[in-house]
Amino acid sequence: MKKNLISLAVAASVLGGAAVQAGQYVNPDKTGQVLMFPFYNADNGNATNMHVVNTTNQVKALKVRFVEYKNSDEVLDFNLYLSPHDHFAFGVIKDPNGAGGAVITQDNSCTVPALGSPNGTFSGSATTTATGAITRIQPFVNYLYANPVAPDFDSSIERSLMGHVEVIEMGVVSNVGSVVDTDYAVNGAFSQFASWATHGATGVPANCAGLVGSWTADGFWGNPNIGGGYGVSPQTGGLYGLAYHINVESAAAFGFEPTAVDDWGDGVEQYHTNPGTELPSVAFGDTNVVIHDPAGAAIHYTTRQADSGAEAVSAILQTLSISNDVMVNPAIGGMTDWVVTFPTKKFHVDVAATTDVVAPFEDNWGGLVPGATAGTYKEKPACEEVSIRQYDREEQTSAINLGFSPAPQAASSEICNEVAVIAMGPAGTPSALNVTTGLTNLTAAYQEGWQTITFDDQTMSIGQNPSTLLNVRGLPVIGFGAYKVNNGAMSYGNASEHKTVSSQTGNRQDPI
Repeated sequence: MKKNLISLAVAASVLGGAAVQAGQYVNPDKTGQVLMFPFYNADNGNATNMHVVNTTNQVKALKVRFVEYKNSDEVLDFNLYLSPHDHFAFGVIKDPNGAGGAVITQDNSCTVPALGSPNGTFSGSATTTATGAITRIQPFVNYLYANPVAPDFDSSIERSLMGHVEVIEMGVVSNVGSVVDTDYAVNGAFSQFASWATHGATGVPANCAGLVGSWTADGFWGNPNIGGGYGVSPQTGGLYGLAYHINVESAAAFGFEPTAVDDWGDGVEQYHTNPGTELPSVAFGDTNVVIHDPAGAAIHYTTRQADSGAEAVSAILQTLSISNDVMVNPAIGGMTDWVVTFPTKKFHVDVAATTDVVAPFEDNWGGLVPGATAGTYKEKPACEEVSIRQYDREEQTSAINLGFSPAPQAASSEICNEVAVIAMGPAGTPSALNVTTGLTNLTAAYQEGWQTITFDDQTMSIGQNPSTLLNVRGLPVIGFGAYKVNNGAMSYGNASEHKTVSSQTGNRQDPI
């Protein structure tokens, strides 16, 4: 269903046809205001290349954020300003001068700060090539989880080698006034924000330095009396993304797409924040949500209001299970990885005690290392129990056959990291994606078939009115299966997005 039809249908069902903001939802058209890339990895010679595309005729202010795989601690973010119909290409590689990850690009689109800039111990570089292009490399940092007050037990920069990526539209950028806005001019600062970001005939933006300067104390956006909302209006969407993970030596590439969340903003506010802050996060969005309702009327959508932005975006990603193929046939060198990412988990589990955990997750992440120096914390991994069932190509299952009833019980297991890469095979089986950071193994009962991971007990209630309370089962998950036919120099890779199942119970008084 098209974006505008979903929004208008939900609005009509709630307010009798009045056009209103219905709520955020996963857009089946693959464009949106927020893009969630489920995976990046830069160990063992891997690179993950990504594209972010602005399909509109507006100038967009975006937040691009990289978060590590254990607890989604931020390892780098920056503001990106996309020209109308702009295409921003970048990669995640291992830092050429360090042990962690880094972002690399030759793209001309404006970022603030400029990529390749100084950043303490993890300073970047900008090198002009023979063709005149500038290669910019900005290393990831461990400042959040290696902080001197309460560092994590694992504070290594290597932790940044794997994670996921968020791209958030903060707002639409416009020119303000003529050349100088005399009402708000700060040291003669100009206000042609949109024109500065727009690419000219040479493919270079008019004035990236002007956007950088706008965030200084002498600029419009950096001045606390004016702020980042000056010349910026609410989000309108129209972003899409594309990614592929590649390792030259292993001769395979795996393409995948981000999950696109649309109507994430409330249609009233812009969230254009200083590049030096960790905001906005995906939890900043509208608390109203539009979710798939398998028990609803013909269109199968319903709308609710969550208690927070974090719970809202979790609700639209919740699934009772994920299913995908498994192929480990040795006759063709078959290898399978599953990438399983919980992009909102941190907002639910990064708390001191399990009593503070926010549903649908059930375990907390923090805790003192037993016997360790006071103030040193272990990343207690907030594991979630799951059920796993495997089938071969002829409907045989790996579970014990208990007869006609009840159904065969699946093996019990746990998934712990916020980005999990699971290689199918016994311990020591190599990864199809050539990953070792945070890698786990899962025995494959069959050479070819399929598998389901089910989140049996996790549930979150949404809806502030008891009469319309909805219990959404499962966990918020994104990811894909990666399949490799390993034939030396002529290997092949493929990726397939996980298949999901919506499951809700409760009062459904507004089906559409």
